[in-house]
Amino acid sequence: MRNIIRLFLFVSLFACVPFSQANTGLEQQRLLYAQAKKAMDTGNPSVYLANKKKLHGYPLTPYLTMAELKLRLVKAHTDEVEAFLLEHGDLPQIRMFKLEWLRMLAKQGNWTVFVKHYSPELNLVELDCWFAQAQLQQGQQHAAFQIAEKLWLSSESRPNACDPIFEAWNKAGLRTADKVWARLALAVEARNYGLAKFLSKEHPNSAKAQLFIDVAQKPSLIKDKQNFAERNKENNAIVSIGLRRLFREEADNALELLTHYGKQLDFSNDEKAKVARDVGVILAKRFDPRALEVIRDWDPQLSDELVAQWNARLLLRIGKWNEAEQSISALPADLARTNRWRYWQIRSKQITRPLEPAPVSEFQSLAKERDFYGFMAADRSKSSYSLNNMPVNVPPKTLNKVRNSKAIQRAYELHALGDFAASQREWQHASRLFSQEELQAQAKLAIELDWFNPAIRTLAQAQYWDDLDIRFPLAYQANLVSAAQQQGIHPSWAYAITRQESAFMPTVRSHAGAMGLMQLMPGTAKETAKRYNIPLSSPQQALNPDTNIQLGTAYLNQMMKQFNGNRILATAAYNAGPGRVRQWLKNAEYLPYDVWIETIPFDETRQYVQNVLTYSVIYGEKLQTPTPLVEWHEQLFEE
Repeated sequence: MRNIIRLFLFVSLFACVPFSQANTGLEQQRLLYAQAKKAMDTGNPSVYLANKKKLHGYPLTPYLTMAELKLRLVKAHTDEVEAFLLEHGDLPQIRMFKLEWLRMLAKQGNWTVFVKHYSPELNLVELDCWFAQAQLQQGQQHAAFQIAEKLWLSSESRPNACDPIFEAWNKAGLRTADKVWARLALAVEARNYGLAKFLSKEHPNSAKAQLFIDVAQKPSLIKDKQNFAERNKENNAIVSIGLRRLFREEADNALELLTHYGKQLDFSNDEKAKVARDVGVILAKRFDPRALEVIRDWDPQLSDELVAQWNARLLLRIGKWNEAEQSISALPADLARTNRWRYWQIRSKQITRPLEPAPVSEFQSLAKERDFYGFMAADRSKSSYSLNNMPVNVPPKTLNKVRNSKAIQRAYELHALGDFAASQREWQHASRLFSQEELQAQAKLAIELDWFNPAIRTLAQAQYWDDLDIRFPLAYQANLVSAAQQQGIHPSWAYAITRQESAFMPTVRSHAGAMGLMQLMPGTAKETAKRYNIPLSSPQQALNPDTNIQLGTAYLNQMMKQFNGNRILATAAYNAGPGRVRQWLKNAEYLPYDVWIETIPFDETRQYVQNVLTYSVIYGEKLQTPTPLVEWHEQLFEE
């Protein structure tokens, strides 16, 4: 029945054209488009030009129009290019087309037209430099040099197109020694030593600049304290980076030098905050109490939000609840208002004031939120989880407007032709052009066609979080439920993992190489297939949704067995690996489960675990098999 509905929806896209055109005419246009595109790819526009009238009105024809115009862009009149941009500005490739045209205009010195069509949103340094050059040519020297300075002060090398404006800026006497040192510092921090060496020769004190580079590459050089005894900003910068990098190699020696140089030199607040972040936070993530002293000495005001949060987390981890409560109370207002720190403020009160009535009402208030901390608050106040499902309500007029937009029509047509990557690219690009209400309509159109991942992503772009039918679809239900049950794991957990890993995109590959719905690494897929006797003829087969689900649920079963049926630990292991989870479990046998989760050192894994547990609750409701956020036995850890 679902497939019939989808077919009806797709066919209805072309209901506005006569029946013969929607069949014979459309098929003929598809054939002509394929032939014209094949020829155009070789630089031959003749097939397109001969069939231009027949291809009129076909959704993908603008691709051919743009390709043909690009072939003769050097000779094309400005009016023609501007007319094309006006009519087809919604194409995903329009940015690259515009970049090519603007680059041509700059080389021709046609600054009037260049400035008319330039935009910083094009996000290309080469064009930014040309724009500055255009302003200089038009007599706007101050504005031109402001842009030049901003572009020059970078840790990266700049394209040759920037040389003229940089030379003019330098001749005006604006490239001072301080600015050279500032850019040198950026390059050294980014480990761009090629640029750093070039800049060191440009600085009046080239020896000191070279020492900066040497210390960055060999931080143990700061052990020779006499070389850095003089108080000046250069030594401050050199020693700061030396301390931070030495700490990763020789933590104890770095901490000893930290005390010495903290008294010897006069670091800026920014340099101190960097030390607190790079040394104090790393120590805190290792659950080392020495982090508290480093943070106190180097960022006493807790001005860095990351430092402030890890200061509080470490206090929770080592059981200093009174200090944790004070630290949380001192967080910036924006942070303190988040559900995360609202929860820990209430929780710390619960621990530090045992004789006072339990803060049930505060937990009940937080329990109205649909997230990890809201669900934890619900458990602590014995309240029901607040799912607050409110489906989007899009006016039919908006729905039709989005459905009939040129970008969406192209996405539909590309999908019909089997070019799913291009269809997805069109869909994503269209999202940038729509209002929030139109984005909601786009998400609704996607879910009607079972395009789960685009629907989820588009609704997130609309910042509409309350439609749980779109955000948490029961995709691949038969396969996921059956495979989960076969492996003895709860389907809601398998669903939550899949939702977090791929948002139900079966063909997705991560940069690390993980594949498919449940994002399995090739090695993991091969090993799991062998262990559980699951047919896997090649790594590519792991992209098959059915195979991927079988392998993923089997690996979840393996993680559950390794961690005594504890979803918290098994979920963390699925993301970060079982070895790291065992490392984080050291000395944690009496640690509250919520503290353990909050102090997971990897930001990605912490958020991953919180999301999966939260999604499990939601999917438990959708599957009509209610699932608690955390089972009672999962609150106890064993190493």
